[in-house]
Amino acid sequence: MLKKKLLISLVIIQGLLILSGIIAIIFGVFYKMNNNNNSTMIINKNVDLNDIFLVNENQYQQKYIWDDKAIIRIIDIKTDKVLKEIVIEKN
Repeated sequence: MLKKKLLISLVIIQGLLILSGIIAIIFGVFYKMNNNNNSTMIINKNVDLNDIFLVNENQYQQKYIWDDKAIIRIIDIKTDKVLKEIVIEKN
């Protein structure tokens, strides 16, 4: 009787672990999808060098005008990901 209860409790614990693993995978996929949406911004490669400033050794600032908007981006040098973006719209 004791062995049967032990086996049933082990099966229940294993099921809970599998269920928590599936939930963690689902949350990880959604987290990755949200981060990909932020990193898919295309950086304008045809920028005048006067509009690029080095912020520190890991980041640079890019300024340009697009559709009556002044856009200022801080970009990571190693990954080319946009860390911050400021958009100033013309009235």
